[in-house]
Amino acid sequence: MGEQTGAEADKQPPANRKAAERPTLRQITYSVLEEGQLEGWFSRIVEALLIALIVSNVIAVTLETVPSIYAKYRVLFADFEDFTVGAFTIEYFVRLWSSVEDPRIGSRGPVNGRLAFAMRPMMAIDFLSFAPTYVNILLGGIIDLRVLRIFRLLRLLKIARYSQAMPALLGVLYAERRALFGAIILLLCVMCVSGEMMHLTEGTVQPRTLGTLPDAMYWAITTLTTVGYGDVVPVTPLGKVIAGVTMVIGLALFALPIGILATGFVNDLHRREFTITWSMLKRQPLFVGFEVDAIANILDAMRASIARDHTQLAIAGHAANTLYLIVSGRARAEDETGTWNLEPGDVVGEEAIGDSATYKRTVTTRTETRLMVLSGEDLRRLARKFPLLKRRLENEVPW
Repeated sequence: MGEQTGAEADKQPPANRKAAERPTLRQITYSVLEEGQLEGWFSRIVEALLIALIVSNVIAVTLETVPSIYAKYRVLFADFEDFTVGAFTIEYFVRLWSSVEDPRIGSRGPVNGRLAFAMRPMMAIDFLSFAPTYVNILLGGIIDLRVLRIFRLLRLLKIARYSQAMPALLGVLYAERRALFGAIILLLCVMCVSGEMMHLTEGTVQPRTLGTLPDAMYWAITTLTTVGYGDVVPVTPLGKVIAGVTMVIGLALFALPIGILATGFVNDLHRREFTITWSMLKRQPLFVGFEVDAIANILDAMRASIARDHTQLAIAGHAANTLYLIVSGRARAEDETGTWNLEPGDVVGEEAIGDSATYKRTVTTRTETRLMVLSGEDLRRLARKFPLLKRRLENEVPW
């Protein structure tokens, strides 16, 4: 079915809109597998079981290398492996079946969309977690079991799906690529200079270990990293001075990329307190009927946040500089007319769409609340780009 325009969504009768929003089995499946804990207790159970299965597999692969344990529980290990392969196979194809609920996938068609989804890195890892076992069965078990063990250990990478650590690290590496590249170039320069100086100083004294520049550069990199294997050591006074200076410079040089990565990693983890997905955003009443490109722009500007209970999101009379959408949890709004409860799907801080506006009500969370957060600056930029968003927030059209 084609995407519904914003105008059509607004003209749709409330009863029909409610019926249209009733989730199908495929939508529920996609939400459970791709959005995890945001979708309630059943999603939490499924996510916990999959994580437990992944961790148990790594433990099993490790214990199988202990001869005394493997000999005693050989049958149990084999049965557990069969169960795991079956579970991961079902998970993979169910994810593939439900993937068209993602607008980016569904817009490509049921076949091309699913093929594109299967090419994603996490889906490739999912495929490799069980496919080698089937290949080995088809080939009559000729693959070395040690090779299969390597693929089974890849299952640990599946756990990255349930943690923001991996996406955060990759995001930091990309965002800070120029700074990291500069630090690496500086390190290589110091390695070459230190290696050349040590080669000139001790090359004649220790021709076997420092007689060539590559040998001296090997010494330089082990010294700069402060690993210091001890297989190559300076013996002349000048060589020891060069080594000492190299060690100090190495500490400073490696502190640069480590500091860059650590700061960016922590900041990105705080920003990615949970994953905002396409379907999650499209289900927000505020964005019902928005086109795919509009959702994409809004998704890029959104950030996730988790507020503890009794956290004030907005204070009446204070500057309105942030808009919040409640994903899960409960909050309470209060103004001069009284108090009322806010639930998932409600918006806080729509006043931020105006310049120099103030909040009209005080909003306090009642439970731990997951929020989509949009800064006032981004909100105003998006409102200029997508007039329907502005009209809805200003209550010119219903939503």
